[in-house]
Amino acid sequence: MDVKILNFETVTHPPTWCDIDLKALAYNFEQLQKLATKNMSHSLGIMPVIKADAYGHGMIQVAECLDACGCKYWGVSNVNEGVTLRAAGFKQKILLFESTLVAEAKDIVEYKLTPTVCALEMAHALDHIAHHAGIQIPVHIKIDTGMGRLGVNEDQALVFVDTLRQQCPNLVLEGIYTHFPVADSDRDFTLGQMRRFRDMVYSLENQFITFSFVHAGNSMGLGDYKSDLFNLARPGIMLYGVYPLEDLKKKVPLKPVMSVKARIIFVQTIAKGRGISYGHTFKAKEDITVAVLSIGYSNGYLRSLSNKAFVLVAGVRCPVVGRVTMDQIIVDVTAVTLSGRIPKIGDEAVIMGDQKGETISVDEVAHWADTISYEILCSLGNRLPRVYHS
Repeated sequence: MDVKILNFETVTHPPTWCDIDLKALAYNFEQLQKLATKNMSHSLGIMPVIKADAYGHGMIQVAECLDACGCKYWGVSNVNEGVTLRAAGFKQKILLFESTLVAEAKDIVEYKLTPTVCALEMAHALDHIAHHAGIQIPVHIKIDTGMGRLGVNEDQALVFVDTLRQQCPNLVLEGIYTHFPVADSDRDFTLGQMRRFRDMVYSLENQFITFSFVHAGNSMGLGDYKSDLFNLARPGIMLYGVYPLEDLKKKVPLKPVMSVKARIIFVQTIAKGRGISYGHTFKAKEDITVAVLSIGYSNGYLRSLSNKAFVLVAGVRCPVVGRVTMDQIIVDVTAVTLSGRIPKIGDEAVIMGDQKGETISVDEVAHWADTISYEILCSLGNRLPRVYHS
């Protein structure tokens, strides 16, 4: 097995780290490709979303793995991410979800990125630069059918697209898309979005405006909604082995890509009645054994996990006691000692992942922190050193 440690230059074996399983990533890509073929009548496959440093998994390393899998398209947030991929030598089509600033137009054209267009000012800037370069550039148009964030309001979409066709001859209207804000919680609303978007695309076709790419499906959209209109899907969280809804486990098998581990750096006995950590929000009701792990909120382990979370030590669930501090957490390992094993400095604990048949999932961590799995992955993955296995 090939193992690479990245993003941590001073210590060969960091005390706390993320394990990234690239074999699991490749497996998930294959499964999602199959799901796209099943759920879209005219599937062109999937466009994996690798923004935000691939949800904390490392954008370049994830791109390398997906490139080896034959991936043709990527979705990223902004120009900086797209330029980073180009600088690393990748040739795939890269769609920018946030390309809205006129000042970015020059870099978009220079680095052959595919912008999202939802404002005429940006369209005219792109058209102007493309004209002077003597080229045409592909663009995707985003329609807001319910997200209320970026996009042309659906009531103005037909006029907007026709305006682009007439005023921006150097833009190729390659794609059109929308986004599902409540695909996991309001099926009727999402189906209504799909119907309205379909009617809009058909109306444009009646004006002889057609698109090579028509897309809307995020992970939830891909997993739970079939379509004879969409031909491309944009899964994000499921690529990394996390389900936006528990029911999707029945539809597509996935493997978690990230796990988080730490080594015990101190062990001691806390006498009955003593408080632990800042504010003494936890006091021992009996003599207990605690272990200290070098992970805290500066590493992305959220303070809201104080007195709520568990970690695995020797395959035993051990509670986090007291407040999460900047650099450490304190864990009650009494149950481990009662099983006949004495935790020692250097022993491996699992913050998220598997150990000796027991599992702590990212969804559990998110539940304890009263947030979503996306935030947990980004918080931990972007702040801890990552060790890659392939």
